[in-house]
Amino acid sequence: MGYTLATAAEVAGKTKPTIWRAVKSGKISASRLEDGSFRIDAAELDRYLAATKETPPPTSEQRSATPSDLSEMDAKALQEAVALRFEVEKLAALLATERERIVELREDREHWREQAQRLALTHEKAAIIVPPAPSAPEVRPGLLARLAAAVRG
Repeated sequence: MGYTLATAAEVAGKTKPTIWRAVKSGKISASRLEDGSFRIDAAELDRYLAATKETPPPTSEQRSATPSDLSEMDAKALQEAVALRFEVEKLAALLATERERIVELREDREHWREQAQRLALTHEKAAIIVPPAPSAPEVRPGLLARLAAAVRG
């Protein structure tokens, strides 16, 4: 699972510029995606937090609860919430891409429909304007054939 800069900052309890500076200085390894955004691996963020000896700040529920099991469970719930937010962001981007694709396909369909109508009208006009080809002219017998026919009969 990877975090965006914003989600990594939220998990670490830092600001987004702080995480960005850590990535830029090489303290946190991150991969740049095609859209220019960064993805930070969860293990990499944990390594950075352990190296700086900082843990995410406790939430209000963790402050009121004293058992360590409950705080661990809340940290896991926070990580799951961040992971789910990341999934929602991915799905929203996918949905936007698919909606754009639908619009493009509709435009293409309309283009092809218009072209088919133009071709059908052109074909109908061509059939009306072009007269049918004349049938082969009657072959008239030559002069000698006519004279021979006249002599015979």
